[in-house]
Amino acid sequence: MIRLAVLALFLSYAICDSLISLRLSPTPAPGCNYRGTYYPSVWFNPTPCERCQCTTSGEVMCFTFPCLHTLCADPVIEKDQCCPRCPNGYTCKAPDGHIVKAGETYHLNSYTSCQCDTHQWTSFTAVCTYQVLSIP
Repeated sequence: MIRLAVLALFLSYAICDSLISLRLSPTPAPGCNYRGTYYPSVWFNPTPCERCQCTTSGEVMCFTFPCLHTLCADPVIEKDQCCPRCPNGYTCKAPDGHIVKAGETYHLNSYTSCQCDTHQWTSFTAVCTYQVLSIP
């Protein structure tokens, strides 16, 4: 009986000692280095368009956010944003570089007017019509 009590006491110390050593073992930091910068968390965004993860082996896996095609001739990428957007709505460009909004008529000169073709979503070049001047 005494041998059983001693064995039980010995096992409890052994188990307790191993638990304490497990708790006191330093755990590796979840961060990693990427392009010369240390990121302290597992998930991070090095740029607005990238999402990265530190693996348990210290490697980095990243993916880039896909952007939709903008429907304008004057897309803008704002600070801390990934994808361009169209602050002026659907626009096209006249031959002289002037930006024309959908539904607007731009007069390139006294005999040429330009508009966006809202049925043509792949080209952002204004459609211009020339008025033939009649000579009296």
